[in-house]
Amino acid sequence: MSLMKKFKRTYQVNFLFNYHRLILLLFLFYGCEKKIQQADSIIIGRVFTMDVNHPWVDAVAIKDGIIIYVGSKEDVFKYKGDFTRIIINEEGMVLPGFIDTHVHLLWGGMEMNECRLNGLANKEQVLSHIENYIKQNPSLEWIRGYGWDLTAFQNNSPRKEWLDKISIDKPIFLYSYDAHSAWVNTKALELAGITENTSNPKNGIIEKDKNGNPTGLLREDAMELVGSLIPKYKDEEIYSGLKLAIEMANEVGITSIFDAGLGPHDDLTFYQNASKDTLITMRISASQYINQDSWRSDLRAIKKKRYNYQYGYMNTIKIFADGTIESGTAALNEPYIGTNNYGILNWDTDTLKVAFSEFEKYGFQIHVHAIGDRGIKTTLDAFEYAKIKNGQMDRRHIISHAQLVNPYDIQRFAELNVSASFQSLWAYPDQYIRDLTIPVLGPIRSKWNYPLQSIVLAGGRIVGGSDWTVTSLNPLDAIEVAVTRRRLGDENGEALLINQAVDLETILRAYTINAAYAIFKEDMIGSIELGKKADLVILDKNLFNIPKHEIHNTNVNMTIFDGRIAYERK
Repeated sequence: MSLMKKFKRTYQVNFLFNYHRLILLLFLFYGCEKKIQQADSIIIGRVFTMDVNHPWVDAVAIKDGIIIYVGSKEDVFKYKGDFTRIIINEEGMVLPGFIDTHVHLLWGGMEMNECRLNGLANKEQVLSHIENYIKQNPSLEWIRGYGWDLTAFQNNSPRKEWLDKISIDKPIFLYSYDAHSAWVNTKALELAGITENTSNPKNGIIEKDKNGNPTGLLREDAMELVGSLIPKYKDEEIYSGLKLAIEMANEVGITSIFDAGLGPHDDLTFYQNASKDTLITMRISASQYINQDSWRSDLRAIKKKRYNYQYGYMNTIKIFADGTIESGTAALNEPYIGTNNYGILNWDTDTLKVAFSEFEKYGFQIHVHAIGDRGIKTTLDAFEYAKIKNGQMDRRHIISHAQLVNPYDIQRFAELNVSASFQSLWAYPDQYIRDLTIPVLGPIRSKWNYPLQSIVLAGGRIVGGSDWTVTSLNPLDAIEVAVTRRRLGDENGEALLINQAVDLETILRAYTINAAYAIFKEDMIGSIELGKKADLVILDKNLFNIPKHEIHNTNVNMTIFDGRIAYERK
């Protein structure tokens, strides 16, 4: 069988699973009434199912990883056996397991053991943390880290000289919080051969001072000039990091993820092996980066890398349409205020159209990073071209971030069946929005930052994602901001475009059944229905009964994956 035939239905729910589900349903409805299955677990509490016909029930029974009963707590006990575990959660609520449609799980786990700079407020704190990390890890040949915030530095621009004072012998490479910039020291620049005479690479910027000397700040593809020199992670580091990341995700109720891109320094084998591991507690959908200059060879290579196993698959490509607004690299229809800069469009528009149509023709889903209005429009244009070229195909493409959407493009998400994967935790007036976004966009364009509600009202589908480790992995944080458009815990403070807030049910669906659809598993997970996989999250509060600004304080009491307890709060 050819690869094309073997994988052309990678995104459809596994036929064998659906066949078994049908047999189970027939047995439950028409089987012998004298012999009722004994459940492994019974859950009592308010259950929000995501089933539009039966949105609320009071009990669920699970057997062999499958939901065998959904209904009243009076009737569920007929499934109780001698060894059935009874889980009572009457004060909280039960939901389908959360699905994160844009996360960097493999990277994130490995980064936990590196120099973490998240949340540090100023230059002094950042430098002190780096210095302490180097002292605590004297054997490291390279210093790797991530998470520094542009707003921690005057003029939003860290300098290589500050790092040189800490280490001139060891190269230092530190990703910014959004991983679209890297801060390096002089040693790293020397190893990469970057001098005042080095030109910007395609789709990248080497920041230089007024004398033309590199400052130590590399943006977008310029990061690769140094990044390509960093030694690869050891296998044991990767496996250990992935295990840690899965545990962290389970702790916040996540049972399925879409990893938004593995690059040239990553090995897909680790996800592939994890997807065959019967002890894993995460469904992992993976993707691979595709570049403009090599997309045809990338297509030939990636066709051979596709897989579809019990707990994961890879049949998606990841493309960067542009950069970020705060770094001036998001592609805009009109220039950034006070400049002639339109940002960086990473792909030639005609090349993007042809590439999309080819990848789609060979059965691939396409996941695109697009932030600026021009980046988003160009991406939608390419999807439209592919649709015209190939006809209607069930590929379920995704635009991630979708920060600045031109109002004329809002309805195109629905028309083209393109999901918008929002990182809604970003949709409040933090320092990035106030100081680095609104001033460079101006008041008119700024009215279209993170237009969740507009896309929903136009019939589009939104799905939830974290972009961890850029920001919090906890879906409850993003869920709160989606409904308040305010800083976490802020009841009456400043909101970012309150008209773009969505209701609680909408954002919960974005993290469950909508997200399941986006990864082609809506018949298996994403709702609590008879015959579906038992991926559930049990919360200590009912989100519909508490103030919106308190959602982030809700705790996950238990996460159930495939009927097994993946996490239990102590």
